[in-house]
Amino acid sequence: MALVDSIRRAFRERARTKKVQLAAQWPQTDATVDIWKILPAGDAAESFTQTDFIEASFHFTLNGEYYGGYLRSVAMGHKEAEKLAVGSPSINVRYNPANPDDTAVLAEDNAAFPFQLISG
Repeated sequence: MALVDSIRRAFRERARTKKVQLAAQWPQTDATVDIWKILPAGDAAESFTQTDFIEASFHFTLNGEYYGGYLRSVAMGHKEAEKLAVGSPSINVRYNPANPDDTAVLAEDNAAFPFQLISG
């Protein structure tokens, strides 16, 4: 089972990396974070103190239509995640012009965000 899990993780990581490379060419827009969730880091934890990560949904408008997506933080401690997962900050989002429902949040576009993001 561990072998299957590691293969599955490798495929997910490869797909995420490919999407990030494609998204680097997409246009950017400002989006607003709507809902925060603190979730267990599981295999993404690099140490026993990094137990959780933040997932947030966001929305943006383009030509009068609403679109949205999700962003994720790096793994962190639970108390830190609770402190940071607040408010409705603005975030820079990349969107596929052929399908604006296809979005990506790149860490390098959001260096000033209150916590480190995982591109994807």
